[in-house]
Amino acid sequence: MPEYWFKYGVTETFVEISEEIAQRKIQPDTIGSLMDVEGRIADFLDEFLADRNLNLIQILYDHPGDLKSLNLLKALIERFLKLKPDGNVIFAASSWRLDPEIGRKHLNTELRRLELNLTLKAFLKKGDPLRIENLVDKSIPLIVVTSAEPHGVFGEFCLREAMALSDLMMIEGHEKPSEKVDEIWRDLLARYDIYGLCIIGDEVLGGSAAEVDLKARKLVKEKFGVEVDDADMIIAGAGGYPRDSTLESSIHLLGLLADFVVDGGLIGLVAECREGLGSKEFIEALVKGSGAGYEGELVKRIKEASENRRIALTSTLPRAILNNILGIKGFDTPQDLLTYGLRLYSRSAKILVAEDGLMKPIRRRVASERS
Repeated sequence: MPEYWFKYGVTETFVEISEEIAQRKIQPDTIGSLMDVEGRIADFLDEFLADRNLNLIQILYDHPGDLKSLNLLKALIERFLKLKPDGNVIFAASSWRLDPEIGRKHLNTELRRLELNLTLKAFLKKGDPLRIENLVDKSIPLIVVTSAEPHGVFGEFCLREAMALSDLMMIEGHEKPSEKVDEIWRDLLARYDIYGLCIIGDEVLGGSAAEVDLKARKLVKEKFGVEVDDADMIIAGAGGYPRDSTLESSIHLLGLLADFVVDGGLIGLVAECREGLGSKEFIEALVKGSGAGYEGELVKRIKEASENRRIALTSTLPRAILNNILGIKGFDTPQDLLTYGLRLYSRSAKILVAEDGLMKPIRRRVASERS
């Protein structure tokens, strides 16, 4: 009987599906081992420092919770200090894809593990008065470091989201931050000398921020694209700790997974959520069924996904809260979630399994569209 494993907090959990049931594991098939990071960093810094006599650089790092991005950051800093033994690094960070407190804690832990002795100038999070203009010295080029990947609200999360959200999250009551990102990004590019280093799957891009962001967005579709195969049910993981620490940091995946199931189908998400629902603003938006800002957009995506599909969640959250506030069925294990799905659709159901829900749905082009 096939087993499918999911990261679940700091541990793992699994589901077994009988071979008699139609099933398929889906995942991006173009992501291999990461290319030569140190070589790519060397090329980037050679070009970056070619016409500059800099002993000081400033870095804005958006922490997505993965080790690839941290290793990219480490390689950048170590290479710079090797070239400039007396150099200094101004370091600011954020974790817009994670719960801010969990993101900061995870970042600090990993920086110590990597023996990166950095003084954090600021950790940006919603509600703080700090904006980019308070942090960045216009006389020094800024390097934005992060990863690019699919996102259920923004479509793709790349350099522009990593930087623009630092200002956008300070705007109170903005209805749709996803519609404001491009405007803020253009303004930041006009005011500052910005460069980017970005990991997309198994590739590293470096150069001017505008060019890197555009290339990264295209690569997200290539690297994370999975052809839609209409199914009755999908069971997908949320990435484990720190990604699945709260419902708020996990639930955007519904916006990516909805296209993989037919109308009336079931989206099953495996996310531990050991730190609860999320921020106060998100909880208020959940209770009201709507809200301003990113939290309101997130709740809107949940409602859109549940309009013509069922949603189920394997997590530690109380079932009553999930059902009463969101209309989501809660289960203790993925196996229980599967049993619920088979009761709905019978053993003739067509099931997809994704160990990580970070995928970009790509719909087949029919013959008439190709001609």
